[in-house]
Parts: sequence; structure tokens; C-alpha cells
Amino acid sequence: MPFRAHSRGPRSGRRWRSIVRLAAVGLLALVAVVLLVAAVALPAYARGKTRQVLQGSNNVSGDFLDVETQLFPLSYTVTHLKVRRKGALLDDPFFYADRLAIRVRWAPLLAGSVVGDVEGEGVKVVIEQPKPGGNAHLPSIEELIPVKAVVERIAVRRSEVLYAWVREPNRPTLWFHDIEATLQNVPSRLGLTSGPAVLAARGTVQRSGTMRVEASIEPFATPVEYALEATVDHFDLSEMNAYVGAEKGVKLSPGTFSTRMKLAVDKGRLAGWVDPELSGTRVESANEDLGSKLKALLGKVTLTLSPPADGTKPSGKIAVSDDLRGRDVQLVMVLEKSVENAFLLSMQEALKRAYTKPPSETASQAKQEPTKLQSKQ
Repeated sequence: MPFRAHSRGPRSGRRWRSIVRLAAVGLLALVAVVLLVAAVALPAYARGKTRQVLQGSNNVSGDFLDVETQLFPLSYTVTHLKVRRKGALLDDPFFYADRLAIRVRWAPLLAGSVVGDVEGEGVKVVIEQPKPGGNAHLPSIEELIPVKAVVERIAVRRSEVLYAWVREPNRPTLWFHDIEATLQNVPSRLGLTSGPAVLAARGTVQRSGTMRVEASIEPFATPVEYALEATVDHFDLSEMNAYVGAEKGVKLSPGTFSTRMKLAVDKGRLAGWVDPELSGTRVESANEDLGSKLKALLGKVTLTLSPPADGTKPSGKIAVSDDLRGRDVQLVMVLEKSVENAFLLSMQEALKRAYTKPPSETASQAKQEPTKLQSKQ
């Protein structure tokens, strides 16, 4: 009997296609179960880890209302987060957020890198005046972000920064609020990005003023490097009377203060200028007693006789400089201090000009070298 080869018929083909379909459905069902389990377990795990981080630090403590997570998109959201710094002089948390959301992109993650963005709403940061000559240390980017990562964009809305001169009598404050800000291109390690981190912010100063800030920052440059431009407009200096100090027997009357500043730091050497303007504000006695009136008078005399700040130009701009080189210099701390000192210099010189002739007539009395901002602690 001749041999007859068996060939696969239509039934055999359909059978194999059914097996493949069943296998695919089973695999998808398995993936769905894994994702479901992960979706259910991940929030509890994230809450536990968040609590562990906040309670396990030697430097900070904190609490939060809730943590939510998602797999698609991959995200972590914490609400009503409060972080307190141990040893702080103020009772306020140094960091608070109504809502803080972190999103990580899947495609770079599957390729082995962490890339994402951060959004914050109702963020409040409290900055305490550093101790003069102290060795205050902020955590580095590597400590804050313990993995190799790139934060493409940090955006905050309805946010605040409160600066407190905690070592001055009455602990005066300067309040920036209604802040809208972005910080882009922030790496956790050197070499993960090209180009500087870029900051843009705007908001309100105290009750009356407005402010704008633009900056480019090299996070890992040694010595420090950054460039910053900032403006404060329509600010009433009488809102700084707590800083001027009622205990000194004088106060400032209402008026309008504005200033512009431009600071550039190259290899640790700062150069730049401030350009203050003031109208309306005068130095007055804080009360009606004779001692207060005498202090106000002496203050006016001092302002009248004081020469312009070093580096004053006929245009009204004041050249500034600083040496920010050093092994222990931290970028964030000297950046904040240089802006603070430039603002106080602007305020001081604007008040002085209210009692003297304009810079176009007095600049010749100033020393040619720039005013040193002394931003290092």
C-alpha cells in the first residue's frame, strides 16, 4: 500500500490559532492581575515609605494627610505635607504643600533612566536668617534625589516664601506670596543634562509690591556659578517697619520703592549692580516722646551726611561684587544671601537719596570700587 503524507488541513490551522489566542488572553489576564495587585498594593507601600522617611531623619520630621499613586501615568502625589526642621527657631514648618505631585515617564524608565516632573500647589517655604559665622549646611542634590534622575520641570502655583530675620528683635519677616514659578532642567548628578537649570518666578511682596526673578544656575559648578536678574516694583517701605525696628524709635512713612538687580557669578566671582528708586517715604519718630523724635532727627542727619555707597554711578546704579570661592560655599545659601543683601543695600541707599542730592550730583563722592555684598556666612 503506497505511503500517503499527512498535510495540515483547515481544522488543524484553526486549532493552532485558537491555542495562540488562548495563550495571548491568558498572558494579558496575568498582566492585568499583576497590575491590579500593584495598583492596590502601591499606595499603601508609598504611604509607609513616606512616613518612614519623615520619621527616620535626624534633621527633619513631618507628617501628611494622604498619598496617592498611579501606574499610568506613573505618579506619586502627597497632600498636606508638612516638614519641620529640628532646631528651628520658628514653629512653622519650613516646608508645606497642599499638594505635591511627582510624575515619572515610562519610556526613559524602561531604558534605565529616571526622567520626570514635579507640580506643587499651595507650597510654602520658611527661610530663617542664618546664624552669623555659622556652619549651616543644606542637603545636596545627591542627598535629596538619591538616584540618577533628571527633573525636567518643577512648577509651583499659589505658593509662598517667608523670610524671617530670626536673630533680630521682634523677628521681622518679608513675605512673598501668590508665587507662580518654574525651575527646569535639574539633574541629580553631574553630566546628566547639558546647559544650566533655568528659574522663572513672579509674585507679590508683602501687601503692595510685585516681584519678578529670572535666573540660570549651574548646580554642580565649583566654584559656584549663576546669573540672576530681579525686579521689585511698587513696594511700600513702611511695610518694613518691623525690620527697621520700633525699638529704635523710628519708622518709615508710606511711599513707593522699586529696585532692579543683576548679579552674575563666574568661577565664584560675583559682579553686578542694583538700581533703587524711592518716592514719598521719610524717616519719622515711632511715637511722640522726645527720645523718639531725637532718634528720628539723628537718623535724618546721618542719612544726609553719609556718602553714597561704593560703586555708585551718576545713573543711580550701584556696582556690587563678592568673592564666593571656597570649599564650604553652598550654592543655595550664597544665592539667597546675595539677593537679600542686594535688596537691603537698595533699600538703604534709596532712603539715603531721599535726604541728599541725586546720584548725578553725588556719585563723585563715592569710592570707585563696587560695594561688597558679603554673601558668605
